Amino acid sequence: MLRLYWIDKRNPPLHAVLRLARLGQAISRHERGSVLVEAAFALPLMIVLLLGILLYGGWLMTAHSLQQAANDAARAAVAGMTATERRALVDESVNASRPSFPLPGAQTIGVAANSNSGYYTVTLTYNLSNAPFFSAAIFPMPAAQIQRSAVVRIAS
Repeated sequence: MLRLYWIDKRNPPLHAVLRLARLGQAISRHERGSVLVEAAFALPLMIVLLLGILLYGGWLMTAHSLQQAANDAARAAVAGMTATERRALVDESVNASRPSFPLPGAQTIGVAANSNSGYYTVTLTYNLSNAPFFSAAIFPMPAAQIQRSAVVRIAS
C-alpha cells in the first residue's frame, strides 16, 4: 500500500522529524572536539605573536632609554668649561641614569665622548648579550648591540 500523506512539506511525518533530529544530534556530538583542534592551531601562533611583541617592545624601550641617557649626558656636557670637566659631567649623568635603565646590566653601558669643531658628541653603547631577556629570543632581534648618540653645540 502506498501512502501519500507527506505531500504537504509544511507537515512532515513524525518519524522523519525524529530521524532528522537524531542526525542533528550526531553531527553536533562530533563538533565538540573541533574547539580543541582549533585551539591547538591558534594557541602556538598567539604565543609566538605575544612573545614577539614583548621582545621587540623591550628592544625598542631599551633603545629609547639609551637615547634618552645620551641626550641627558650631552646636555650636561654643555655646562663644562674644559674637555676633562665635560667628560666628568657626561660620566656623572650616565651613572645617574643607570638605575632607571629597563634591563639588568646597565653597568656595562659603554660611554664615548668626542669634541669636534664646536660640537660635542656623546655615544652610548649597550650589548644585548648581557641581558637574559634577549639572549633567549627564538627569532632574530634588530641588533645585538644598541648604539645611540647625541650631539650638542658647545661654545668655542
